Amino acid sequence: MEDVFTEKSLAETFCRHYFDALAVCLPKTHRTYGFEYEFLPAGMLGIQDMARIDRVLEKLGGQQAGGDRVFENGMLVTFEPGGQIEYCSPPLHADELEKFEELLSFIGFVNDRIRSALGIEYLAVGFLPGRANYPLCLRSPRYLQLHRRLAKAGTRGHEMMKGTASIHLHISIGNLDELLPLFYFLCELSGSDDFGMSPERRHIWNRTDPTRSGPPPCCSESLGGPEALIERLIRYAMEVVVLGEEVPFGKSTDRSFSAFLYHMTTIFTDVRFNLKGPTLELRTPDSMPIDNFRSKWLQFIDMAKTIH
Repeated sequence: MEDVFTEKSLAETFCRHYFDALAVCLPKTHRTYGFEYEFLPAGMLGIQDMARIDRVLEKLGGQQAGGDRVFENGMLVTFEPGGQIEYCSPPLHADELEKFEELLSFIGFVNDRIRSALGIEYLAVGFLPGRANYPLCLRSPRYLQLHRRLAKAGTRGHEMMKGTASIHLHISIGNLDELLPLFYFLCELSGSDDFGMSPERRHIWNRTDPTRSGPPPCCSESLGGPEALIERLIRYAMEVVVLGEEVPFGKSTDRSFSAFLYHMTTIFTDVRFNLKGPTLELRTPDSMPIDNFRSKWLQFIDMAKTIH
């Protein structure tokens, strides 16, 4: 009974912390959008290949940013455990189409330079089979712990880590009143033909880790307000197994708010709330060729502009 009370109190404390943080950064005058765009390597890569790619990025002007590379145009370039390269855009206003086109050109340019310099080709596809036993290209504690967790939490987690690539679409939250409409909007998109996962990739996700993947709680339920949504998301995360400990967060060793925020980044539901920004993330679209992504982005922006 004491543990139940402690976990309940912890969830209530985290809710207060969330709203204190939101009070500092909201309201925002202008809504912004962003993307994370992943590409899969055509062949198997290793740690040495990642170092070689990093040197190319450095020569192209990328400055170190916590192990990643950030460029003058605001693009952050990072990597995933299977060697996937990921381009993270700066925040963009809906009408910044010229800036968006410049970022797309930059992505194509960098991929071309990596291919010409190293013979490593990156493909804009959502899934490549047969990669579950490929080596991990990132060996930080986070990915080693996730790799161990997914070895027993499901049957296809290693394929997810090393054989899939996605596009994440971000919307900044301007005020609390729009949190629920935007959340439900992204939930609806996550199950649509245009923005949902391909059946092949969905099959992988459904067999990855049932405690941290799939539709988020609340997508199919009507809630009374943003407070109820954040509380539900926090309580859901409290039950998710902590990497490296194999117990739910509510029973983990470090139950500080900072540890909880990190824990939230290890949960990869279809739609995710991120206190940084703050933003909501749609994480379901498969990676696709740049021309296809251009039209998808425009469609997404046009639809999102109607949500208030």
